Amino acid sequence: MTALFRNRFSLRLLLSLPLSSLLLLLNGIGISPALGQEQWQNPEQSWLEEVMPQAQSFSDKQGDPPVIQAFRQAGGERSLAGYLFTTPDVPPEEIGYSGPIDLLVGIDLDGRITGVKVLHYVESHRLVRGDFINESGFLIQFIGKSLEEDFRPGVDVDGMSRATISSWAVARSIRDSARRVAVANLPGSDFAVVANEQATALRFLQAQSWEEMIASNYVRELSVPIEGESDLHLSFAFMGHFRLGELLIGANDYSNSDRTASGMVEDGHMMLVGLNGNTSRLQQLRLGAKQDAVLYPNQRNRLVFAGTARQGKIAGQAQHAVALFLDPGIDITRPFSLVYDTGSSAGAFEDYLEIDYQLPETVVALIQGLPLQSETADSPQQSSWARIAPLFALLVLVALALRLMPMLNRRH
Repeated sequence: MTALFRNRFSLRLLLSLPLSSLLLLLNGIGISPALGQEQWQNPEQSWLEEVMPQAQSFSDKQGDPPVIQAFRQAGGERSLAGYLFTTPDVPPEEIGYSGPIDLLVGIDLDGRITGVKVLHYVESHRLVRGDFINESGFLIQFIGKSLEEDFRPGVDVDGMSRATISSWAVARSIRDSARRVAVANLPGSDFAVVANEQATALRFLQAQSWEEMIASNYVRELSVPIEGESDLHLSFAFMGHFRLGELLIGANDYSNSDRTASGMVEDGHMMLVGLNGNTSRLQQLRLGAKQDAVLYPNQRNRLVFAGTARQGKIAGQAQHAVALFLDPGIDITRPFSLVYDTGSSAGAFEDYLEIDYQLPETVVALIQGLPLQSETADSPQQSSWARIAPLFALLVLVALALRLMPMLNRRH
């Protein structure tokens, strides 16, 4: 639970405390025996008013995900002002340094944050810093923010001092849960419209199995021979957007890898690398990319762990997954190669294996924020039919006309 519980001496010390002192200590680290983790289930009226100050009345929880409707009163009439929700109701939950951080969040009808309140959390920092999340002023920064923003600590908001993991957990929890609520309840909001366009455009990938992704070249495979040992098998797929990441490795693993990378990598697009076979022989300095005959060797801080391949499309297809951040010199709108150094000196690239990679046009548009179309253009079979359909229709009309001409001539 915390460092206090990790040895017998600490446990004996806790048990020797008077009950009043023990309860005070438990509350200090975020464990309330009376309320604790139950607070999010039935938020108090005062909390709802605090998070949605423009509203005067509130409904019970309803819908999927569960939300509380907030209403304003004006001129004797009641109108909808927005929605409130608790983050445990909108999984998956982000994990802080020591566990989940339960939040009450409000969004208005334009998809902007109206307020945030921490209901419960267990973080070891509370032992020495008290209620540092509520008292830091960190939460105030989210009020008025649009769901189209990324909410990145250190970029979009100032993080909490000496609490990087907690800062990221709170920010991502607010953003991701609010986005899910907006898609379900605010279909006309700017974010929901774009989100639905993105989901529609990527249906071609959602419908594909891992094997079909290999067949379509979205996933490229490379086998690396290891002298005197079994081969190392690598699977590469682009996941430089949260929708692609969640699709390929699942929301939890993508969130964790993205959070880890945020403190290490400033730029570059993310590639998924699935690992099979002799995975212990993977050396990150042997990875790289190439474009226009220019080779970009990987650097030590541009590879992060991306889970055990138990969720998403990669589930059951790899033993582990890592995220490789391409050198910013790579232009993902054009073909490039992924390489693995097989020479005697890692990183020298005297000898290497390479495979070509090219992103589908719809994925490029997604990354660049361009208008999206339903992904029929990048499906070879559908694309071919789209091109020949007008010609086929014309031929049918010509054949029909030729067949009717003798009948018309006989009438005359």
